[in-house]
Amino acid sequence: MADMSLFTSIPFLKNRRRIPRQIISDSWADRDKILNNDVNLFCWKRPVNPEIQDFLAQLIDHQPAPISFRASVQNLRQQIDHTKQPWYLETFGDGFHAFWADIELLAGDFIAFSQTGQGTVHLKMVTDDACAKFHIDAYKLRLFTTYNGKGTEWIPEIVTNRRSLGRTNDLIVKDPSQIQRMESFEVGILKGEPHGGNMNVKGIVHRSPEISSTGANRIILRIDI
Repeated sequence: MADMSLFTSIPFLKNRRRIPRQIISDSWADRDKILNNDVNLFCWKRPVNPEIQDFLAQLIDHQPAPISFRASVQNLRQQIDHTKQPWYLETFGDGFHAFWADIELLAGDFIAFSQTGQGTVHLKMVTDDACAKFHIDAYKLRLFTTYNGKGTEWIPEIVTNRRSLGRTNDLIVKDPSQIQRMESFEVGILKGEPHGGNMNVKGIVHRSPEISSTGANRIILRIDI
């Protein structure tokens, strides 16, 4: 039998972080699996909501201004009611209400993971290639969903060259054919590596898709805790 006291006293064995794994699920109820020490991505593969999709197709032509606000579980609805008007026109109909009900559901459930009971909600339309380089977030947890357009891309650990982070994508990604992408309406919870934080697992390496050359638009919900 191995001497366990010796095993746990060896620094490189004691402090070595787990190999990250990702959870892909068709159930939002599985979202708490992101809290497992060896998980750095949870993806809810939900279908498109046609009512919201139709609403957003109209909204894009009006180029809505970005929205950002800090909220707790307790005051989330109040904060939404206070800030959502720039994304409203009388002609939008029920899709507007379905859209904000979806945001309230996702934000409320996700902010509940926060140790402070608070999170920051960001909603915006994107037309450029910002964050197109593969990287790791400096937040503990971040939720992404792309309501319109291409979703967030990420790479499995087996094809990730972490030593090249900060350099070019062709050095970071060992096999481009293994790049994964979230589809519209799918919800990702990404684990990052906060500065000075003590994380048990490496953060997920991801990026925004390149769209500027296509003329496409994306509508993104991002929540940070």
